[in-house]
Amino acid sequence: MRPVGPAPPPELLVLSSCDAGLSAVHPGDELQGLAAALLGLGTRTVVASLGPVDDEDTLRLMTDLHRRLADGVAPAVALARAQSAGVDRISAATFICMGAG
Repeated sequence: MRPVGPAPPPELLVLSSCDAGLSAVHPGDELQGLAAALLGLGTRTVVASLGPVDDEDTLRLMTDLHRRLADGVAPAVALARAQSAGVDRISAATFICMGAG
């Protein structure tokens, strides 16, 4: 029988919506935001946007990113290669890789 308890955190989460990677420092010098919370809970790598993104450009970027990830490329390298592969540079540039990618 499998032990009852929380599932382990994912190795990689990709958040493709606008501003999903933003965090802010709050009283007590605590960094708060979705990406910071996910990393704090043990997610190894988070790819997220720090600004507004165009839907069509993001679709192309995410398709390329996930293809590279499926081929075994490390998240940070896959993101950098997808960003330089000809999609709109402004939307693509808002995405960053956080954690151990």
